[in-house]
Amino acid sequence: MARAETFLTVQISQRTLVSLIARRQLTAEQLRGLSPSTRRTLRRILLESLREQPSSGV
Repeated sequence: MARAETFLTVQISQRTLVSLIARRQLTAEQLRGLSPSTRRTLRRILLESLREQPSSGV
């Protein structure tokens, strides 16, 4: 029998969140906003992460 997935409520600075997303260490599927304002902020951060990143010259 499959066990229900459990979730933790945590706080993280926006700067750290942006960094984790930019380095592909955290994905949109792993995030849940618990309030409308948090969902808006997450949406904005995720959309900004989709902007073209400057190339590293490789």
